[in-house]
Amino acid sequence: MREEQAPDITPLVKALTRAPTLFGVPYMYAMFNMVVTAVIFLATKGLLALFLIVPIHMFGYFLTLRDEQIFSVLRIRGAKTPPQSKSVWGVKSYAAGETR
Repeated sequence: MREEQAPDITPLVKALTRAPTLFGVPYMYAMFNMVVTAVIFLATKGLLALFLIVPIHMFGYFLTLRDEQIFSVLRIRGAKTPPQSKSVWGVKSYAAGETR
């Protein structure tokens, strides 16, 4: 009889599975934060609007502490959510050949 061999196990390095981050939040969230802050700054023309970057960043940071993949989950969930045009306009805008 043949003796069973133990499987080769390669250790998983958790740092290699994480999304790249900037100050503790994923790059995409950091870019979103910068764009939102820049738009608010341009709309208000107030230099103090640039300080909004801190609370927006802290919100994302605390979400990331709770779950590292929260923004990936939210992005995928948003992509799979059906459009709500039926409740607004009364028709399904994405239904093929259907008007009501």
